[in-house]
Amino acid sequence: MSHFTGSANSIRLIGGALVLDFINTTNGRRPGTTLKVMEERLTSFPFFFEWALHASLVSPHEFEHYKPMVFEWPIAYQPNLEAVIAFRECLYAVFYPLALHQPIPDEALAQINQTFQQGVAWRELRAVDGQPAWLWKPCTSAQELTTMLLGRLAIDATQWLVPGALQGLKCCGAHDCDWIFLDISKNKQRRWCQMSVCGSREKSSRLKHGRPP
Repeated sequence: MSHFTGSANSIRLIGGALVLDFINTTNGRRPGTTLKVMEERLTSFPFFFEWALHASLVSPHEFEHYKPMVFEWPIAYQPNLEAVIAFRECLYAVFYPLALHQPIPDEALAQINQTFQQGVAWRELRAVDGQPAWLWKPCTSAQELTTMLLGRLAIDATQWLVPGALQGLKCCGAHDCDWIFLDISKNKQRRWCQMSVCGSREKSSRLKHGRPP
């Protein structure tokens, strides 16, 4: 496994949905990939938390409020990065086959359901400027913060996992990329997660080997 050396805000957000951008924080687990090692970008919980700000999973105010909890607490009280990665792979187990129009595993949906219920428990209705609004309860520990953030991702996932919401869900056409995205182009002919990266590399490879682009 190789570890990402760039910054969290350098990770491309090309999925078209928060949950897809979260799934795309690694590469190399797709069946038949030509990558020899998995590329892991979430190398620590602080890095995940920085990515959460980058992807708007948390607001700038929340980031500053919880920053000491994430970056300064003793190691014994650190959040569970393994739980974050495990839930990401659970989401991939659902969205990847959906992109290929294949059946999805019930056990992965059960895990999303469970995490969704935990996430809902962190929301409450409050009055904001005299109007009701959903707000998030404050976290008092890094473990609670982990649960809440995974819950937010599960809530976002369930909003997409309804009939018609995922029209245009695709996997990148490059053999060394397993990123998933929503094709919102007019003719729905998008093949690559990003033309300037995977598209250009794949076309160069095809030309090099005498294959049509």
